[in-house]
Amino acid sequence: MDKIKEKLEKLRVDADTNLSRAEKAEEQLKQLKEELQRRENESQTLNNKVALLQMDLERAEKRVEDVKLKKEEGDKEESQLAMLERRLQMVEGQLEDKEARRAEAAEQARSYELIAEEKERKCKQAEADKAELEKRLQQMQEQYEKVKAELASTLEGLENL
Repeated sequence: MDKIKEKLEKLRVDADTNLSRAEKAEEQLKQLKEELQRRENESQTLNNKVALLQMDLERAEKRVEDVKLKKEEGDKEESQLAMLERRLQMVEGQLEDKEARRAEAAEQARSYELIAEEKERKCKQAEADKAELEKRLQQMQEQYEKVKAELASTLEGLENL
């Protein structure tokens, strides 16, 4: 009977050990399940974050694409602007040349006006001189006719003598 008691005692110890191991295993299982749940939650959170990041990435890529298109448009507009600026400079240069030629032509016109005024004054002076000379000629012709008539009458008077 001692053997049976011993066996029973051994079985009780084994049972207690097994019970203790089972409780430990259950505790570990519980902890592992909690850890699994925590990791699954963490995994779900990370998956959500990944999904959000992917959406952010897609939006960022779309913005990059939009920026590239705007940059290309800006580059085109910039090249058009540069071309227009070159044209503007060319037109301004032409305008300056034409303005210089206009100023030169205006100066020449003014010079010609002064010359024309000078010639007009000389012409008026010459006309005045001509009128004076014609007046003097008229007077001299009258005087000549008078002297001629006197000479003729004097000659006639001398011939009659």
